[in-house]
Amino acid sequence: MFGNYKMHPNSGVNPPYAPAYPLEWECPLRTLEVVTRVDQSKLTELLSDTPFELVNDRVAFRYMLSPGHTLALHAGQMFDLMVSVPVRYEDLLTHTHIFMYCSDPMGIAAGREVFGYTKKDATYSFDESPNGAIEGWVKRRGTPLADFSFTPDETAPVVPLVEGDEQPAGEIHVRRVPHPERPEPVYADVVYRRTPLEYSTPLAGRVTMKLHPSEYDPIAALEPEILGAHFMTSDVYGGGFAVEDRRLLKRLIP
Repeated sequence: MFGNYKMHPNSGVNPPYAPAYPLEWECPLRTLEVVTRVDQSKLTELLSDTPFELVNDRVAFRYMLSPGHTLALHAGQMFDLMVSVPVRYEDLLTHTHIFMYCSDPMGIAAGREVFGYTKKDATYSFDESPNGAIEGWVKRRGTPLADFSFTPDETAPVVPLVEGDEQPAGEIHVRRVPHPERPEPVYADVVYRRTPLEYSTPLAGRVTMKLHPSEYDPIAALEPEILGAHFMTSDVYGGGFAVEDRRLLKRLIP
């Protein structure tokens, strides 16, 4: 069910150590990105337990469909919602995902265990029309989280996440392993990854996005102001030792 990819012996992510998923995967990618502005104090609080430096007050809501994802061949595709902010750490300008939702259990397990993602389970709709319009929604365990609607419009602005020529690349997170006896981490480190992407020229458009209040998934509490939206595709998207820049940057605990 993993396409051409097989699990690596002794990799630490094979039975009986953890859920069975390969380290390599591939798929195309279709991304609707909504760039917003959020009260920076809210973002600072969310990053207070990390060593990352917040770059600005912008937050990207990325609705990402991965047709034919080799971790989700049984479902035909995988979906992610990444709520991302630009950060600096040492010499890197990159992203960290303050909230993240995924439709596939293998993607959730691999993301959390290997890279420290904040991934939670979700169901979704992502419907594309021939004219380029997109309608969709995200729910978690039956609770609505987001509704979105995008219409292409060449007069709309394409707003970057960071002003200037240099844009964030890759992803960085604090990966934690819970202590078995106490509610605290027994191990923590900083992990960076950069997967290959060859995005198309952004298709600008107009978007409406409604975030629903949820006690357990408080993305609506960000109260984002929409600055712009665009749609992009990439036929190149994949992970694994052969194609990624994967680094364990620093051990924090112990």
